[in-house]
Amino acid sequence: MPPSTTTLALVEDTGATRWRNWHENFEQPLSKFYNIWNLDPNHSTVPGYNSTTRALQNIIEEALDSDLKIRAIGGGWSFTPVAASNGILINTRPLNYRFRIEAPHQHPDYSGSGTLLFVQAGTSVADLNMYLESRGLSLKTSGASNGQTIAGALSTGTHGSAWDFGAIPEFVHSIHLIPGPHPMKTLWLERASARTVHDAIPQMLGAEVVADDDLFNAALVSFGSFGIIAGVVIEADPIYWLETWRKRMPYDDALWTAIENRDFGSISLPGANGRIPYAFQLLFNPHEGKDRGFTIGMYREASQPTPCTPTAPGKIVAGDGALEAIAHFTDLFGGVTPDLSKLLLKIGVKDIDGACGTHGQTFRDTTTRGKAASSAMGVSLDRAREVVDISADNVVATNAPALIAMRLVKASQGTLSFTRHAPVTAVVEIDGPASNRVKQAQRLTWQALNDRNIPHTFHWGKINNLDRASLREAYGTAAVDKWLDARRSILTTPELRDAFANDLTDALGLSD
Repeated sequence: MPPSTTTLALVEDTGATRWRNWHENFEQPLSKFYNIWNLDPNHSTVPGYNSTTRALQNIIEEALDSDLKIRAIGGGWSFTPVAASNGILINTRPLNYRFRIEAPHQHPDYSGSGTLLFVQAGTSVADLNMYLESRGLSLKTSGASNGQTIAGALSTGTHGSAWDFGAIPEFVHSIHLIPGPHPMKTLWLERASARTVHDAIPQMLGAEVVADDDLFNAALVSFGSFGIIAGVVIEADPIYWLETWRKRMPYDDALWTAIENRDFGSISLPGANGRIPYAFQLLFNPHEGKDRGFTIGMYREASQPTPCTPTAPGKIVAGDGALEAIAHFTDLFGGVTPDLSKLLLKIGVKDIDGACGTHGQTFRDTTTRGKAASSAMGVSLDRAREVVDISADNVVATNAPALIAMRLVKASQGTLSFTRHAPVTAVVEIDGPASNRVKQAQRLTWQALNDRNIPHTFHWGKINNLDRASLREAYGTAAVDKWLDARRSILTTPELRDAFANDLTDALGLSD
């Protein structure tokens, strides 16, 4: 058991009965909305962390006693109600404790070469970037935006463009999970094949160690359905710099062959100079054609390049994707006029000639807000060109005010990670304001993928058309059943499984 505490974390009942996500494309009615704060928000302590864990257990007990569902919410960045609940919603954003795990507290079998940190679930990716950089460290990857909390970004499988590394779940090594009320033990999940933290750490937290590859891989991308994630252990790299080049190039046979073969040395990427990009992306306006657009290469350097010139503030910066680019030129808060798509012909995406920054300085957006419609489809490399063409054709056919981006991400290990297409997943994004035209372009694209039998998955935090049948088709019945088996193993009673379900998991057959 953790040390007893006489004072629990501060929990505030806001009185709210409705909640709206960050991008304002849906609103959720609910019974209660709580804010929660650590005892001392400015000093990370184990007793303070344990008091917050106990307070969260008390809220779970309240949900069970009241027959209410429960979810923890972070940045609310998802476009889908994946993290929503009509019962109790807990705002965990104030929970930002951080602890460095030094060598004596690492597991004897740990073979990694990075720096391990235990991070409380509410820590935003933006704050984590600043914290790490002040200590000469860096995240291995992140999404284009970084307003999400680390638990939220992990749980929805948020990806970057690191084609030879993977998505955010790939740098998470341990998960501290709260699967029920006190006196149930909390769980410390790790892979049996990759132990990371000495058992003394979870013992200080009163957590039971569960070292199991299948359980851990299932919990990685579980969008709040396995319990409340209290904290995670991440592996950080020594600080590095990204030199970014963004140039217009033809999207010709040579480029697509290089992408399919992951052979970037066979083409002349902007700024390469013999280097292979750490991150790679396409970004283009379909209204200008689909045979030419921006190619973005980010080259990782261990030391700061000279000169090191960042992208000027206020412009579309090196790390911006399609949604962030559109947000600079359209008012996502207001109505969408019929001729808004014409603005895309004048959109100010400019060349970038070696912009330089740390990871956090490159991927820095935390403000893209408003009624937006973002969809991201994961497909195999050999179908990527076809999916990009289909997406572009439908954006043009509907006159939708949307941009298209494609990122490459190494396949993830999470059982329901949408970046599951091996060896590298192509993530094709259709992003724009939440207009009927954008939504129609997305729907037509999804239908075309089905009609052409193109295997595809969807980002869990973005708009999609998944149902029970398509979920099993996308991931395979064996993977879905393995995820459900893991959930039943962690949530051992029907009451707990019902509490940590929501409308989305019900619709997808993931609440059993």
